[in-house]
Amino acid sequence: MKTLVSQLSYFLQKRTSQRNLKLLVRLFFVFLGIVALFSALFHFLMQREGHEHTWITGFYWTLTVMSTLGFGDITFHTDLGRAFSMMVLLTGILYMLVLFPFTFIQFFYAPWMEAQSEIRAPRELPASTRSHVLITSYDTVTQALISKLESYQIPYHLIVSDLAEALRLYDLGVRVVVGELDDPETYRRMRVDQAALVAATNADAANTNVAFTVRELAPNVPIVTTANDSASVDILELAGGSRVLQLGQMLGESLARRTL
Repeated sequence: MKTLVSQLSYFLQKRTSQRNLKLLVRLFFVFLGIVALFSALFHFLMQREGHEHTWITGFYWTLTVMSTLGFGDITFHTDLGRAFSMMVLLTGILYMLVLFPFTFIQFFYAPWMEAQSEIRAPRELPASTRSHVLITSYDTVTQALISKLESYQIPYHLIVSDLAEALRLYDLGVRVVVGELDDPETYRRMRVDQAALVAATNADAANTNVAFTVRELAPNVPIVTTANDSASVDILELAGGSRVLQLGQMLGESLARRTL
């Protein structure tokens, strides 16, 4: 319940959400006005045909016709009454089955789902965020790193460019943020200047781009990268990497030591 309330309050804080909600309320009151008008005309036409009905019956008839249910228990017997019934039916089709649902989806449901996505996978960290670890890839190496960080209660955030993938990882319990790895604005929003470490385990070219971008924004933040090719080590160090790990070489040397 608290989660729903927090999501609703976050959603209503946005000006666009407030404007869309006001639009939906206006459409609802317009709908009530149309129902009241048709109910009054229903009584007038029924009286012309010599029938008396309560106001509740008038609202009941109007809503059943506008919603295309049309139970058929109350009908007109004149051409004028039948023409009025068709007008009410067409208005209901246009308003209740086309205009209102699509307006609800576009101006309320879609923004609500977007707000939920932003809560689960934000695009910016709070200004108070500091001493955190930024990770640029989700693989076996960073999975082990995340496990260690969690065991020591060190805050971390995994940067993911695709929103759908970010939501999937969030459901797996990973702390994700959404942003493009080659965009400096991403690292500004992730408070990289206040980070404890940046870990890049992507391809060599992507790691070089990450190291170069982060070093421009945060000269003193340690950057640890991996290198698949030995020729990339010097390039990554020149780009700003504090330490470059050749995991394949390290694994081979470890196996050699155990063998010999």
